[in-house]
Amino acid sequence: MPVNAALLDEIVDQTARLVSLDISRVDPDDTFTELGVDATLAAEFADVLCERYGIAVEPTVILERATPGGLAEFVAQVRAGRSG
Repeated sequence: MPVNAALLDEIVDQTARLVSLDISRVDPDDTFTELGVDATLAAEFADVLCERYGIAVEPTVILERATPGGLAEFVAQVRAGRSG
């Protein structure tokens, strides 16, 4: 499923905020591990996604999706009614 550019931009922005980086330093293909996201930050990010988009996200999903781009795809799928 193609990801809406606005959604991708939001996920990149939220990632930058989470890891305290300027948004220009976060690429949609950077891995969360490279960006310093650990289990604690993944749990915090899951809470942000729940508040922002009204979807339940397990912290492990964030690490499994590996990148902001992958996470944006997941969010788009869930919002469209699919969870694959």
